[in-house]
Amino acid sequence: MWKSLSRLVPGHHSKPESTTTFCSRGIPDTTVTTQDGQGAPPVQEVANEPLQDMLDFEGALPDEPPNQQGDQLPPKAPNLAQRTTRSGRVVKPTEQYLEGLEQRQQGLVAWEVLVDQDDSEEIPTAAQQFQLQQQMEDPIAFATSANPDVMYLHEALRAPDCRNFLEAMDVEIQGHVKGKHWIVVPQTDVPKGTRILDAFWSMRQKRRLDTREIYKWKARLNLYGGQKEHGVNYWETYAPVVMWPTIRIFFILSILLGWYSRQLDFVMAFPHAPVEVPLFMNIPKGYRLKDASPQTHVLRLLKNIYGQKQGPRVWNKYLDQGLKELGFTPSAIDPCLYYGDQVMMLVYIDDCLLFSPKKEAIDQVVLSLRNSHQRFNVDDQGEVKDFLGIKIRKQPDGSIMLTQPHLIDSIIKDLQLQSNSQVRDTPALSTVILHKDEQGKPMNQQADFHYRSVIGKLNFLEKSTRPDISYAVHQCACFSESSKESHAKAVKLISCYLLGTHDKGIILSPDGSKSFECWADADFSGNWRPRTAHKDPITSKSQSGWIITFAGCPITWASKLQTLTALSTTEAEYISLSTALWDQIHLMELVKEIKSRGIQVNCAPPRIFCKAFEDNSGALEMARLPKLRPRTKHLNVTYHLFREYVKRKEIVVEAVATEEQTADVLTKPLDSTLFLTLRKRLFGW
Repeated sequence: MWKSLSRLVPGHHSKPESTTTFCSRGIPDTTVTTQDGQGAPPVQEVANEPLQDMLDFEGALPDEPPNQQGDQLPPKAPNLAQRTTRSGRVVKPTEQYLEGLEQRQQGLVAWEVLVDQDDSEEIPTAAQQFQLQQQMEDPIAFATSANPDVMYLHEALRAPDCRNFLEAMDVEIQGHVKGKHWIVVPQTDVPKGTRILDAFWSMRQKRRLDTREIYKWKARLNLYGGQKEHGVNYWETYAPVVMWPTIRIFFILSILLGWYSRQLDFVMAFPHAPVEVPLFMNIPKGYRLKDASPQTHVLRLLKNIYGQKQGPRVWNKYLDQGLKELGFTPSAIDPCLYYGDQVMMLVYIDDCLLFSPKKEAIDQVVLSLRNSHQRFNVDDQGEVKDFLGIKIRKQPDGSIMLTQPHLIDSIIKDLQLQSNSQVRDTPALSTVILHKDEQGKPMNQQADFHYRSVIGKLNFLEKSTRPDISYAVHQCACFSESSKESHAKAVKLISCYLLGTHDKGIILSPDGSKSFECWADADFSGNWRPRTAHKDPITSKSQSGWIITFAGCPITWASKLQTLTALSTTEAEYISLSTALWDQIHLMELVKEIKSRGIQVNCAPPRIFCKAFEDNSGALEMARLPKLRPRTKHLNVTYHLFREYVKRKEIVVEAVATEEQTADVLTKPLDSTLFLTLRKRLFGW
């Protein structure tokens, strides 16, 4: 049942129902632009009538605790919803799927956004929710979130800090109004056949990485991109972001060369850019417009509102054009690296890093962005401390440590581990290699933990700051679709290891005498199980592992199964070496480009060399000598690409003893002694 929030706020007197004032509490003199281009009269602020008056709300009162048992959905409808695809195939929801929907305490927020219910309407059945969910391209991503600080509107309004979210909504709306991101038009002006897209709210609490204290409440107004049609109102969607190896290289150079760093955030970034095609959106939920009704008027978008499928691409193109006008040149290797006059800029969507030997040069760039033709709204966040969820701290010795303790805390909480749980020295048992375990007992994800959610967090952790758990995480990730208790136990072993290394991560302490080094290794058919090979041919694949360092600091790594079935140890090692050097060559070209910009990289010789350490003599010979053999000639086209660099002596392939192979930690489970030795060599802890 929908209720008016105005009569739920203690001590508040609701306004007459006929009031249609557009909420403008934050900016009293704001005008609403109409289709004829004339500004509507300023909206006057009314005393004692806060933003809450303009909102509708479903469920428990903001000042009351929500129902502990949740809002139960009604029994399943006897006639299940179904749909027919263009090919004629009938898609019908399974009983298990509908049961899962019924067990949710809250229905899909999409129903709240897309359907305007009155007091007489009942909560939609599970079958109806399934039918609605089919309209979404990615229903799982839309309906679920692993981050408890990210909420939908109905969830935020039930939170104890709901008033902070209401104020954030006010700020968001006023930002759009002030920026003239839309105009109000009658629905009759919408071209025939044009779909009016819905709007929905996404709420978030932002926390400090150190204390986990909430310091900001954000309310983001989104257009529902799932209703857009390819070829009609969007085409290309790809938008690049800066690579993490590039970020790590520039942190290393900042230490070696004594550069200054600065972090910037583009405020309300996407709406800086104009829309590509005409778009119309319904009036946002909870707001009223002066002399306009949601039933008769819509918003014609002028700017690139959040939520569009091509939104990131439109913003990236707009930012790229603006930076070029300011004199920046994009990198030919990493398109989100820009070279300016004594300033290098790295862009990750709307967050960016600036590096320069002169602090004044960075200040000038910030000023130029704000005063440019595009008038970028830039928030100068000072020296880099937290970037993309990673804690960045300078150590007394000048090194930089990259850690994610808050993410590790989240993983430990998901697994319900206690602080006094047993701590492990390794992330995996050295005597066990995971397999499908078809006869094993399926894990109870409701009683235990959500397997895929935890694996997703572990994947982000190992790709960002913890390569020491790469192999163990990759093993567990292989069984996300059908996880058993044995796989859940392996995940808990990883978390017990993280419990003892909670505050650890990558330490960037560069050695100026070193350049690139690439350590590559492989485990030939290490997952092979003769009893189940006929059912699971993937066990015949070999495991590759490599780690690339620059100035002695790790910058990129991988642990993965090979796509080609190797026929011998030599092949497996050679495939791993070749695949690793694909990444290595790319990074070599990047550093060459950096040197060509006049940046003195003292840790690299005039020609960039790479030492690739390989512990298999057969693979070493194949890399050095252009010989074709009957058993290896099929590798010629795919995996011999790097030989030209070896021939020009830009890559030097050298042998290394098996016990000295650092990449061993990425290919197989190791005993405690060897694992700790390699970890110490790699991370320094």
